[in-house]
Amino acid sequence: MPNHRTSSFVDMEPGALMFNNDFPLQDAMAAFEIGEPRFDSGLALLDDSRPPFDPLVPLLPGEVYWIIHRAFSCELRLLRDFILQMAWHTGYTLSQTVFSFLYVHALPDIDPDTISPHHHDPDRTRPVELVSVVLGASVLGLLKCCDLAWRELVKGYVYDCEDWQSDKCDVPMSGAYPVSRILGILDEACVWVRNSSRVRSTWRTALTHRLVLRKTLAELFSALLSKDYFRFRPLIETARFMPQHVRASPPPPPRSCSPAPRVFDPQFPRVLVPAIPLQPIQLPEQGKVRNTLAGLLDSLEQLSILIEISDLSTWDVVGTLRIWQPHPNQSLAYVWSAFQSAIYENGIILNKYLQKHAVDCFFMEALQIPYDSFNSSFQTRWVGPDSLPLRHIERTITEFPVGRVKSHWYNPPRWRRYCMKSLFDWHELYATLTDVQKHLAPASGTDVVTRLRHVVLVRRLETIGDIVLSGFQLSLYSVIERPLAHWYLARVLEQHLTCLDEIIEVLPSKQRIYSMPRFEFQFRARYLTALQALSLALFAVTVKTMGSSWERLRLNFLRRYKWAFMHEYEDFDVPPVGHPNFLAFTTSCSVILQDKEFSPAEQAELAERLLRGSTTAPGRMAGPWTPERVADMGRGAISLGSGRATLVSSYAESLLGRTVV
Repeated sequence: MPNHRTSSFVDMEPGALMFNNDFPLQDAMAAFEIGEPRFDSGLALLDDSRPPFDPLVPLLPGEVYWIIHRAFSCELRLLRDFILQMAWHTGYTLSQTVFSFLYVHALPDIDPDTISPHHHDPDRTRPVELVSVVLGASVLGLLKCCDLAWRELVKGYVYDCEDWQSDKCDVPMSGAYPVSRILGILDEACVWVRNSSRVRSTWRTALTHRLVLRKTLAELFSALLSKDYFRFRPLIETARFMPQHVRASPPPPPRSCSPAPRVFDPQFPRVLVPAIPLQPIQLPEQGKVRNTLAGLLDSLEQLSILIEISDLSTWDVVGTLRIWQPHPNQSLAYVWSAFQSAIYENGIILNKYLQKHAVDCFFMEALQIPYDSFNSSFQTRWVGPDSLPLRHIERTITEFPVGRVKSHWYNPPRWRRYCMKSLFDWHELYATLTDVQKHLAPASGTDVVTRLRHVVLVRRLETIGDIVLSGFQLSLYSVIERPLAHWYLARVLEQHLTCLDEIIEVLPSKQRIYSMPRFEFQFRARYLTALQALSLALFAVTVKTMGSSWERLRLNFLRRYKWAFMHEYEDFDVPPVGHPNFLAFTTSCSVILQDKEFSPAEQAELAERLLRGSTTAPGRMAGPWTPERVADMGRGAISLGSGRATLVSSYAESLLGRTVV
């Protein structure tokens, strides 16, 4: 280093920065630690003690099987947060997972058409075809699966560096090979294994199952990309059948002198040119790999069932279950993108309907009237001076239900942000309908616009409740914020229940017995009443734990609920419904502390009874997921039943200031 630069470093003050045109701040930050545990490695030297990798070293059938088996760990670790098929699918980069498999970079060396004759070893137990034909086909299939998954993820429904890692480090991933060619290569490998006399029968079966599994996954990912959902179920059944043989007879680990373990080099990614510094990772255990693969297959099977259901309300129920009862092995970015692609892409809903389908579903599932009837009545009754804003209302109602359903397959923080942003749009629609109603001739019976306003308000209040509850799910609230959150949730649920009662009352009388919306709204009313009772109980229990000044609470209130104080709301004459009020909260705190008859335990008992009742009448919009919905209600009731004594003790402790045994 030049002497003048060394002296400059000595003269620098703490906190000062020195810039260089050839070494910008971004490179400096990337050169050291970046604070991300998946990537952070600090200063680590390459291990020079490893022997050089020879892609044409002869391998035993068991060693080839172990390598193929282990490669799935790389893929699925990527799949979990992205999709390498099982390690890439978990948010790690390709270079940390799939690209640490050295045969990925040696495909030209093991091409059976280019291998020279002197590599054909006379050892019958280690035929070179095990590497060139079998292992080469498996590697090509692995890369094609990653390529197909990468194409789905890059559509933009999930977010690079947030949900998955797209950096390919300029490494080709079989993109030039059509899927049909890859499937043909895998078939050729299966034929060679079955007909080879140099491979024992036990290894022939095991290798064939692995090759068929890889071929099936390639077909499945290709079918998803082309939206051939009808092909899913037979492929999923095949993919589920193959790992059963692996579970029954897992491959034995190779011996210490075997070259097989050296084909996975966790430090090799540092030879590539990644966009971020990388930390070597350990591949997951095979049990976790199988669980991730099973979760992927279960999710795609769920998609194949849902795609045949035209009711968006069923999609909404299933998405809501996914949000509040997530399955760890199904929270894959690839799955999120696949569901969003199926819901809406290129102007097509559910891969078959035009955008008007969303409007038709909205009116039939919530109001039990066709949209065409509403349209005709609207135009007949319009007496306003301006043109009828029907196109604006239709476009808004088209966007909102579809956007809401898609948002259920966002990551939780982004879903919460989407809900916050959508609140203003719901209010704009509600204000528009309120203004339109002033310019309509009186209706002879029930005013359908009034019913529509109630439905829009229900959706808005439901979204507010989701925002509050997601704060608990994401552990956003501090101890002093929880009483306010419980109180606000109970207040919103009270308004929500009032709107539901008004909607149920005006359903056509001839449909009251068999109406699907009526059953669904009654189920939601019971569930929300239980949630409100529990929120009130928790508010009473936690109100004594605030321990902070009102001014500090007010500042936290303004920061946490800043979405409710957007100045754009001032552009409407209609005030927003369901927004928080800090003064009302302080009043409720005084009232609940002075109410000697209020019993949190009784509120919890009421919630338990309502949840148990909901298991016998779980609504009619869950479709095949009704049992899962019932189980969710049952778990809530059991939890409340076992936790009531704790709730009573906590409440007594908060009142008396001492421990109650």
